Amino acid sequence: MLHRLCDGISGVIRTLAWIAFAGMIATVALQVAARNLLDAPMIWTSDMALLLFTWLIFVGAALGLRTGAHYLVDMLPTHRPKVRLFVEIISLLAGFTVAWILGVHGWTLAQMRASGEVQSLGISRFWIYLPLPVSGALMAVFLIEQALVLVRDPFGKGAA
Repeated sequence: MLHRLCDGISGVIRTLAWIAFAGMIATVALQVAARNLLDAPMIWTSDMALLLFTWLIFVGAALGLRTGAHYLVDMLPTHRPKVRLFVEIISLLAGFTVAWILGVHGWTLAQMRASGEVQSLGISRFWIYLPLPVSGALMAVFLIEQALVLVRDPFGKGAA
């Protein structure tokens, strides 16, 4: 059940990320064209690109956690089942710590910045900082999924 939910969330993130990436490319292209070809800089384009980039980075980091796309440094003999289990547990604890920091402190930061305004876009700064707690929440869901897989099969015998 959780696996299907995470698959659905991942699919939505991928689709929205492609749309946001295309929007960011179009915004930056418009900014460059307006400044260099028309000699008429558009102030809102850099703020829009920043907003989209922030969402892409943080929500993309959560998706990267689920898909295993983050870098991995393999220094321990993880071919040994007990060592692999230890590394997996430490990785999950570290991941939950990052998710908690992003979720709790990111939400606090977003609320603190909500009174400010991105004048060129006419929106609250809250929207620029909201990706932090959203990323933390998504990471927590994906980490719970990974933890349940580990609890069901701690030594990875089902994968063999």
